[in-house]
Amino acid sequence: MRNDQVSRRHVPPQNIVVKFVTDLWRDWNERRARLTAFDRTDSAEMTRVASELGTTATELRSLVGRGSHAADLLMRRMHSLDLDPRKVEPAVMRDLQRCCANCSSKMLCVHELEDRPKEASWPKYCPNELTINALTDGNQRSAT
Repeated sequence: MRNDQVSRRHVPPQNIVVKFVTDLWRDWNERRARLTAFDRTDSAEMTRVASELGTTATELRSLVGRGSHAADLLMRRMHSLDLDPRKVEPAVMRDLQRCCANCSSKMLCVHELEDRPKEASWPKYCPNELTINALTDGNQRSAT
């Protein structure tokens, strides 16, 4: 048996299914815990926080339910385009994250990032298309 065959162990399909179901259960429980904590918070306080963030309490609740990794694809995309999130105005960055977190095309985005990570064009299905194009144009101008 070759060395590379020894290092690649066969994972039984039932283990993959068990892990998938376990991950789904864990994610669901974490989401419920975040939403329960949000719902227990004073509504006037949540309205104030949402207002400071430039959104509504309803949208803030939706974002809380999506979790802290809901905008990770945005970070991957920005990295692939050599855009530094730290150099983006904070209000613009929050809006980009909000739009990405609420996007319903995440699976399409994942496939697009895996297929063409260095592609310069921003996909038409993305709610951040215009903002990312503007940031990319500004980044290219400042580099010259």
